[in-house]
Amino acid sequence: MLKLRINPLVVKDLKSIHDYISEDNEDMARKIIAEIYDCFEKLQQFPAMGAELSKRVSYKTDYKYLVHDVYIIIYRIHYDYIEIYRVIDRYQDFIEILFH
Repeated sequence: MLKLRINPLVVKDLKSIHDYISEDNEDMARKIIAEIYDCFEKLQQFPAMGAELSKRVSYKTDYKYLVHDVYIIIYRIHYDYIEIYRVIDRYQDFIEILFH
């Protein structure tokens, strides 16, 4: 199993997701965050399960992505670890968020 590294931006992403959902339902916020962490663990075991981001954008990139519910988990596979780079809402302009 690969080691897991989480970009500090992911902490902010998850806090924003939690805060937004918890305005209406605290239990659901905790559930969604737990499900996202479960996805991180699955990616550690099966890093190739996501799709190539370069197929969704007009240029070559080594990022991959995995969709969970309405969230996109952006990550990279390195030699001995997987890096979770961002977790964003699929309705956001993820190209703008990632590359500008």
